[in-house]
Amino acid sequence: MSQITFKNKIGLGLVSFIVLGMMLGGGIFVYTGLVYEMTGPALPLAFALAMIPVFISMLPLAMLGSAFPVSGANYIYPSRMISPALAFAAIWVYALASFFGQIPLYVIATGKYLQSVFPEIPVIPVALVILTFFYLINLFGIRIAAQIQGVLLALLVIALIIYSSVSANNIQVELFSGFFDKGASSIILGIGLLTFTYFGANGIIELGSEIKNPAKTIPRAFMIAFPLVTLLYVGVSLGTVGTLDPDSIMNTEDPLVQAARINLSHGVFVFFVLGGAVLALLTTLNALFLIGTRSLLMMVQDGLLPGWMGLRTKNREVPYVLLTMIWLLSIVGVLSGLSLETFASYAALGGLFIFLPILLAAWVFPKRYPEAYRKSKFRLSGFWLKLTVIVGVLMVLFFGLIILYDMGSVLKSGLFLLFIGSGFAAYYWRQASNKKKGKYRIIREDQSLFTNADKK
Repeated sequence: MSQITFKNKIGLGLVSFIVLGMMLGGGIFVYTGLVYEMTGPALPLAFALAMIPVFISMLPLAMLGSAFPVSGANYIYPSRMISPALAFAAIWVYALASFFGQIPLYVIATGKYLQSVFPEIPVIPVALVILTFFYLINLFGIRIAAQIQGVLLALLVIALIIYSSVSANNIQVELFSGFFDKGASSIILGIGLLTFTYFGANGIIELGSEIKNPAKTIPRAFMIAFPLVTLLYVGVSLGTVGTLDPDSIMNTEDPLVQAARINLSHGVFVFFVLGGAVLALLTTLNALFLIGTRSLLMMVQDGLLPGWMGLRTKNREVPYVLLTMIWLLSIVGVLSGLSLETFASYAALGGLFIFLPILLAAWVFPKRYPEAYRKSKFRLSGFWLKLTVIVGVLMVLFFGLIILYDMGSVLKSGLFLLFIGSGFAAYYWRQASNKKKGKYRIIREDQSLFTNADKK
């Protein structure tokens, strides 16, 4: 069993808040205008259909989280079931993509949205203040951070419901004419891009051993989050497409903000920007801090990262060294001057890459641990397990290639591939160093976690 354990536990409510916060990110604001160019008025349908492949792909993860609840699951599962080198590289790339890509993207985008309401606000200083605030909040422990997540999420959901409800009263039916004029291929491509707006739910398995009754709580959190997020996305997209003419949607960076200016009073508009756009970004930012250290902690335990990185506070069990490193690396990202598009591409690629080893682990789980599979409170039958894993792998490969191609720069694409290569290099270098020091062990043969699970 993992030596790094956590005494503080969170229940279904807080777990659901974290999952919703990871999913209800800025994607609805970022992708609406872009995907409308492909789908036209069929955008709400595309949002609804985009949920299906992501939900299917998450089911194997829910099964693993139910059978083997452990912190740092995105590393632990593939490192024991598939390959520790692949697991290490996946976390390595995800960490670089998240802490030097996704977090800077969200805090800078938050500053820009705030600037739309308060034009005098300087974006970069505000981004650094927001980043530091959530770093400090998470130093107080997972329970407090998750409770704050719940408050922020409640405001976000209220803002999106208000936007959808008020916009629904102003919908012009004629704006939905030519619903399928863009053609099936364009709509399918739009659906593919919108799958990114549902990513993030897989992060909850990182907190497996910190969740009360995880065997039931993790699958239930998935079942709560996906329908709710889908309803919100469809409602918001209906309100946008039904109240803005096509030119207005395609010729503005923020069609939701443009529609909100038209449909909402000034006071409600300000609430929507602050409680909707801003909190959509901040809830995901907070969730990234919540889960961002767990797999890294397990890598410390396996001797793949220096022991001092795993130091934790005694009372709240906060990995303050790793949390501080995330904060500092994210500051570098904010100050780097890279474009938001580059940040977004790296963040999406990192999220996809970490997904692949987990799906492979789910594929081999029933044969390698039949007793744990039989006893699991949530399991997929042979056909359905293979189907869900295949859908997930195809989704990762297809959209990963699309993003690399869409970067339009050999340098940027090559840099990401270099990230992957550096992850494998770091793993083998660390293992060689451990071997010289007499600390080397074969990680894949450490089956204590799964053996103990079999005995439950």
